[in-house]
Amino acid sequence: MFSGLFESYAKLGEIAKLYQPQTISTSELQSEGYIVYGANGIIGHYHSYNHARPQICITCRGNTCGQVSLTSPFSWITGNAMVVNIENKVEINQIYLFHFLKNYNFNSIITGSGQPQIVRTPLERIKVPITNLTEQKRIANTLDTNNKNLIIECNLKELYVRQKQFLLQKLFI
Repeated sequence: MFSGLFESYAKLGEIAKLYQPQTISTSELQSEGYIVYGANGIIGHYHSYNHARPQICITCRGNTCGQVSLTSPFSWITGNAMVVNIENKVEINQIYLFHFLKNYNFNSIITGSGQPQIVRTPLERIKVPITNLTEQKRIANTLDTNNKNLIIECNLKELYVRQKQFLLQKLFI
């Protein structure tokens, strides 16, 4: 479907600013406020935010190292995640880049024997396939649609499994 589309490749560090924000301690987390993203996705809330726009984040510490997420706007991202910020870049679509990174195999750049980690330099060297913005948006929309359909199908399967269990219980009671 997408073969032959890619006109060139760019290093991630050339098309995005990669950085780890300031970390807040778990004792500072609150039950309400702005969403806080850490190494395991959403880890709590905080009274302020450090990113007004959605950001691509790559977990860079611990067992979930290499997990990619797209944050909500007005959120706090901790230093356990690497932010892939493309706010000032016009040649790359954020959702396209998110899908590329979500499907990237980070195993070759994960280091650390005690605690797995990813550092910035190898991330900056990742080669991202680049095509024109129209094609990037088309690819991103196709992948988003497929993901939404997959979620619907998984939810239906779960519903059918529960329905089957219910009917079997009624049948044999």
